[in-house]
Amino acid sequence: MRTVSWLLVLLLAITVFNYPNPFNPQGGEITTIECTPATTAEAYLYIYDMSARLILRKDFNLQGGIANRTTWNGYSDYNQLVGNGVYLYQIIDKAKKRIARGKIWVINQ
Repeated sequence: MRTVSWLLVLLLAITVFNYPNPFNPQGGEITTIECTPATTAEAYLYIYDMSARLILRKDFNLQGGIANRTTWNGYSDYNQLVGNGVYLYQIIDKAKKRIARGKIWVINQ
């Protein structure tokens, strides 16, 4: 008799997006980053330019199973307006595990 074993892997989906995207910080717009993780975590939001330079680091403590929101006004940690382009963001927990990532388009007009 042959025995068949199955391994069931449950993938926990994490929804992350930002809106509006693109956004115009020079015109006073802000973008909202929304993340719905499966579990609660103390985390940080990191925003980088396309040269992988860190633009912003912000606390982003997450509650599991609900939509968590934070905003970005298009300014760096040094209070400088960023230029036009694509910016990458990551949400990373305190154990340095990446929870989510995405892209933000900035169009200053």
